[in-house]
Amino acid sequence: MSRLFPERVVVELSPSVVRAGDETVACDPAFGAEAWQGAVAALRTLQWARPSRVEVVLSNHFVRYAVIPWSGALSGAGEEQAYVRHYFAKIHGDRARGWAVRASPAPAGAARLASAIDPALLEALRAAFPKGARAKLASVQPLLMSRFNAWREAVPAGGAWLVIAEGERACVALHGGRAWRSVQNARGPWRALLERERLRAPASELPNLVLLGGAPTPAESGNWQFREFSA
Repeated sequence: MSRLFPERVVVELSPSVVRAGDETVACDPAFGAEAWQGAVAALRTLQWARPSRVEVVLSNHFVRYAVIPWSGALSGAGEEQAYVRHYFAKIHGDRARGWAVRASPAPAGAARLASAIDPALLEALRAAFPKGARAKLASVQPLLMSRFNAWREAVPAGGAWLVIAEGERACVALHGGRAWRSVQNARGPWRALLERERLRAPASELPNLVLLGGAPTPAESGNWQFREFSA
């Protein structure tokens, strides 16, 4: 713990609301040209009672994800970054080459989960915590990675589906117990997206356990085993 910034505060940014501990601030998704600009504007209105280390968690509305295949030919962080950025560019085109990308650690030979955000969003977040302010930006993390870190102990060796529902958007990811296998972040009902992802995934040894956040467990489970987690 930092002596200068003893208070740890998790701030969650979404298009319509900013949550900082027990405080909630509404924001306008239509503010500015980008969906995240209203959230950053709301973030700037927060008052910090004590010197704080702020950990920002970004809604999946503001993040793109991909499962990156393992490559043994990479050496050094620079080549790894270029490889991840190239992979996003294959999916999203040349616009992805300027995105801020990050890949999660994984065992040798295993695929990794990577995230990409608008670099202007990252710069706006840094500018919201200027030097000398009572709050310091300690980290920025995508919502999926934040939830996985919190739920990691609940993922058995056989793997599980992670589902995060956010209003009209859902993120569905499959973790095989050792590595990431698939991820989909899209608009629409979470249950329909989960069913589609099960059909798309390789048929061998698919888990039926679903770790669900942001929505109540459905009354009709079908072939699924749902476990609701606080989001």
